[in-house]
Amino acid sequence: MQHNILRDSNITKIYLVYVDNGSRKRLEVSLRFLDKKECYFASPTPVNFNKPKRKIPAELNVFTPDGVYKTKVTFIDCNMSLREVIYEVSLPKTWDYIQLRSSSRKVISLPVSIKFNDGYEIKTNTYDLALGGISFFSTEQVPSIYRKISGILTLELPKDTLINFPDGKMTVETKFVREKSEIEDHFGETLYIFKFVNISPEDEMVLKNFLIKLLI
Repeated sequence: MQHNILRDSNITKIYLVYVDNGSRKRLEVSLRFLDKKECYFASPTPVNFNKPKRKIPAELNVFTPDGVYKTKVTFIDCNMSLREVIYEVSLPKTWDYIQLRSSSRKVISLPVSIKFNDGYEIKTNTYDLALGGISFFSTEQVPSIYRKISGILTLELPKDTLINFPDGKMTVETKFVREKSEIEDHFGETLYIFKFVNISPEDEMVLKNFLIKLLI
């Protein structure tokens, strides 16, 4: 059995996820206590709360500063009062770990577009930016074909931030790297990561200077 991350002290948030009458529920909970077989979590009683059925599958998403731990559990029971709900679930046996973005990425919203040869285009705003690429959140799925081929990315940097870069637009080849779901505070959205391909030394220097200015 793996180490139970619930016993660690660096947890930032815990979410309990399950399906109720065809609708996916995601509740932020706090750990009350755990024993050899069960875990007990609490949350404020939601408005129009429906008690989950016993023995239905559920998932725990445990956020820490370094990443997200996910595991499958089973509802055992649920007790509700006017102020809070206590959820009793099975003790996790194994955990999947998803490492979050490194500190080299800077969270910043900038207009960006990715255009492909057939005319398909993604227009959005960045979630974060690094020397190696960008990421963005989307409620719409990027079709699988565009995860396999390169596109042309145009990133709009602030015009008054950089010298000798008057229009503020950087154009570079890009390619899909991976996607992540169940990111804290972005329920129902998917984080897409795209990398820069064959970025010119000039553009790389502009981007490096821009990121340095953001840290000052």
